[in-house]
Amino acid sequence: MEDINLTKEEIKLIQRSFSRLTEINKKTGEAFYDRLFRTDPEIIKLFKSDIKEQAGALMRMVKTVVEGLNNPEIIIPAIQELGRRHYEYGVKSEQYKTFGDCLIMSIEKVLGSEFNPKMKDAWQKLYDLLADVMRGNRYESE
Repeated sequence: MEDINLTKEEIKLIQRSFSRLTEINKKTGEAFYDRLFRTDPEIIKLFKSDIKEQAGALMRMVKTVVEGLNNPEIIIPAIQELGRRHYEYGVKSEQYKTFGDCLIMSIEKVLGSEFNPKMKDAWQKLYDLLADVMRGNRYESE
């Protein structure tokens, strides 16, 4: 079983900032997709559903992950399944970087000066770990 190798401090930073993120801006998911589609317009082709619905689904998944950081054995299988679905949807390996960059930038924009370097590093580490789990070994032949 893979593990989420974050320190207790990093987990606290992520959980505290996510709590603050949802307090400040209920439209974080929509802001993220707006940034993502401006950054890589080709990605919009991968989405079949309403973006507001997708934004809600994204934020629910992020919430599940953030709340489950102390119990990775619960969230890892869900992340692996999410990765399989993304592969089937046609998500390319390099698009994970674009997605991660846009996610971190969106969080930073919403939190402003509260999003300090330690917090940013913790979120980046979490995203990189999750992206690795989602990609699995499905992209090695690309």
